Amino acid sequence: MVMLDKVRQTIARWDMISPGMTVLVGVSGGPDSVALLDILVQLRDELQISLCVAHLNHKLRGPEADADAEYVKELAGRYDIPAVVEEADVAAYRKEHGLSMEEAAREVRYRFFARALGHAGADRVALGHQANDQAETILFNMIRGTGLAGLAGIPPVRGLYVRPLIEVTRREIEQYCTARGLNPRTDSSNLNVEYTRNRIRKELIPYLEREFNNDIVASLLRTGEICRGEEAYLEEQAAKSYRAVLRDKGNESITLNIAALMDLPLAIQRRVVRLAWAEASGSRGLAFLHVERVLALASRRNGASSLHLPGDIVAECQYDTLLFRASAYERGPFHFVYTLRVPGCTYIPELDVSLWTEIWQDFTVTNPGGFPANEAVVDYDRVKLPLKVRTRRKGDIFEPYGLKGRLKLKKFFINIKMPRRDRDQTPLVVDNRERIVWVGGQRIADFCKLTGDTRKVLFMRLLPGSPGFE
Repeated sequence: MVMLDKVRQTIARWDMISPGMTVLVGVSGGPDSVALLDILVQLRDELQISLCVAHLNHKLRGPEADADAEYVKELAGRYDIPAVVEEADVAAYRKEHGLSMEEAAREVRYRFFARALGHAGADRVALGHQANDQAETILFNMIRGTGLAGLAGIPPVRGLYVRPLIEVTRREIEQYCTARGLNPRTDSSNLNVEYTRNRIRKELIPYLEREFNNDIVASLLRTGEICRGEEAYLEEQAAKSYRAVLRDKGNESITLNIAALMDLPLAIQRRVVRLAWAEASGSRGLAFLHVERVLALASRRNGASSLHLPGDIVAECQYDTLLFRASAYERGPFHFVYTLRVPGCTYIPELDVSLWTEIWQDFTVTNPGGFPANEAVVDYDRVKLPLKVRTRRKGDIFEPYGLKGRLKLKKFFINIKMPRRDRDQTPLVVDNRERIVWVGGQRIADFCKLTGDTRKVLFMRLLPGSPGFE
């Protein structure tokens, strides 16, 4: 079948899946995800993979959403595939965290996928994004203003997330569903043009097809393909240039040679600045405005000698060098201790971060590896309440997950090459025996890891800002 060949080629081209993997398939019940599941079922023996279905009921469409969940359960049963099905109050989450409905749904959904990865012991999450979604994303990014990365659109592979249908059109998927006798659900929210993406799909693209280019989707996909290749090349060149202009890389700072930086082409200058900031801050995505301010500083166009950047970073000109350093370094060490609300949220004003906790019942995760660095899961029954969050103390001992034995926390920090300036600002979650449960953003303790006997899980998540400004 043509569809199977196309998806097979996409999987191979982007090295999405390897033999022996367990693939978690995100299934909403709509045509894209239902087709994806059916295709992977047909290819699983050839690919030598196991499958698991994941579905999240967002509780936004009442009985319709409940019916979607039942449909997905039945579908998984028909294929004899295990399913992880949960529900979440996205509307409440949106209100609590001050997000748009689209942002809230996306954040809740990816948190669910992270949990489901662990639940299933899966290696990859396969999502149903297809070629039309790609075109709509490129157009959406273009409208907001973007660089090559935004014009490249949705990456076929991002970390553990893969998109086997990214080169298949919506029409091809609809035809496939008909030919296979599949009866996917219809999500009425996809018709609501209050959502920007729906308006692009239902109004803007048809208008562009009608008035300007009847093959606009193919044109946008071509643009994305071109930009993906050029973005990869420029990133490679920027990395080489960054190494060339790097004067010093210490525990406390990144130092660039200004003259060498300003001799680079402007496009590479911007990327080098982003790389330096990313390495200093541990974050990604420095906005264009901030990049331009750094370059103005380096060329002495704004008369300033330093400026503050997101991520608590200061860019500073020192003679012939441009220094990126943590502004917190100026403050020196500080100390705090707070009782942790379980479940709930504890704000740490010294760090301007919030530590959120949840308790998950009847959970059988054995693989916590699917969680990002700012999240952690531990066996609730193995820690002794009350829990506290505090800074390090002299003589702290840690039993890192995955390593045998205990060691001084200071030695652990040295082993992971944590800069000295960060050690006094790393939140430690400890139980009432002062055992370190989680070195925030780094690693949990081995004594409270999840096992096959785990039935109650403590989920922890660090987020910037106070609870009202997630």
